[in-house]
Amino acid sequence: MRLAEQHKELLRLKKEIDRRLLAGTSFEKMKELMLYLAQDKAYHKLKSSENQMIMLESFFNIWLKEKKELPVLGIETDIFYQISCLDDVERKYQRIKYCGLRIENAVWDEYIRQALGWLVEDKVSGIAIGKIIVAETQKREENLLYIAGYLGETGDMLNALLLLRYADEAFPRKEKLLLKEAENG
Repeated sequence: MRLAEQHKELLRLKKEIDRRLLAGTSFEKMKELMLYLAQDKAYHKLKSSENQMIMLESFFNIWLKEKKELPVLGIETDIFYQISCLDDVERKYQRIKYCGLRIENAVWDEYIRQALGWLVEDKVSGIAIGKIIVAETQKREENLLYIAGYLGETGDMLNALLLLRYADEAFPRKEKLLLKEAENG
């Protein structure tokens, strides 16, 4: 695919995805979007090279895991909460990523607290936090522990536990994570 053709396909695809996200993010609408994209040749080529498509693909993977685990716990929101276009996907993804990077780089507490507040404001699950922090930061375990501690301090024990459970899956046999999970559980 030539560059001009690829750009044209990307614009077409983004327009279609935005149209579908604007129509809603219910279970059925998301399932329809995933099925549509599974058959779109341009999406298959772009989902590993174009930033918003990479983030959308990450959201789909998070959403599938959330749909298996969150409803049983009485949590109705998912990663697509307040998402109506690809720009919203990028904004939410970046806010989660920046939270981890702010912790990792030990910026001022005020900025870390701001980023942690974004997670609460956006109703980001422990599952989503875990998957994005593991994918996007270097000090993954420390970042996850810090965020889980913050969630626990603010009374969001369920998401703290979900985050620690995800951390345990991502880093099996890590004693620090197991001890933190035992403290919160």
